[in-house]
Amino acid sequence: MSERLPCPALYDGYDAGHYTLPDDVVKARDTYRGIEAMPWPKPPRNAWETVQDVATATVDAIHNGTKLPDVQAIEQARQAERIYQDALDMMGACLDLAAQRARTTLGDNALPIITSHLRPAHDQTWQTYQDAHRTLQEYGEHEPRRLLSAPAKVRKASDTCDQMAERYTAIREAYTDLRIRCGLQCADDPTGKYTAVRNHHELHPTRWANARTPWHGLTTRHYLDWMTDHGGQLWLPTPDEQTEAVKAEAHIGQTFTPRAA
Repeated sequence: MSERLPCPALYDGYDAGHYTLPDDVVKARDTYRGIEAMPWPKPPRNAWETVQDVATATVDAIHNGTKLPDVQAIEQARQAERIYQDALDMMGACLDLAAQRARTTLGDNALPIITSHLRPAHDQTWQTYQDAHRTLQEYGEHEPRRLLSAPAKVRKASDTCDQMAERYTAIREAYTDLRIRCGLQCADDPTGKYTAVRNHHELHPTRWANARTPWHGLTTRHYLDWMTDHGGQLWLPTPDEQTEAVKAEAHIGQTFTPRAA
């Protein structure tokens, strides 16, 4: 089976217009898609069937005293099968090579994709969401079903929250896809606490590994509401930035008092 195009979530979010991507990354994806769209050759007639046809024609020719068939047709059928198989192998190799190039291009551009493409879109989405959420706070209601008779500005703010929640989900999925594919995990943050929230332990000051966060299980919109109301610092960090965040909050939630020197 041919290799698949890496990071499908990253490309899906790009196609939906949620963020930009480097030209080289897009070109590598388009090359793969172009090869994928090429028409595959149609299978030839089975050589074994040709053998049977020639055998039948030979018996008929002897029976009727007519000219014997050309047995070269059997070799031609086998050659057609070999050419067909070669074409299939070549097409598979093309897809593999294009996927490998796309993977290499992603690896070469992984950090710039985060810092120069996903992050600006993320930060704009998060800011737009917070602004719309504050409008709903001023009105005193957030649930869409209770906003049917609200002023147009308020209903627009609710629609904006829905749109930004969808966009936020797409950006996070792309970021996660890229981190896993390109090996951008942070050794100092093995459970990935700081991949979404910079001030994780300020919001949830515990070191228990199985302790559920206050935002556990929330829908994306309710999650963003909670973060807005509680000062969550949402971000898209690089591994080095994750390490800095871990160190910055290392003192929060400690269960012991450091021994004096």
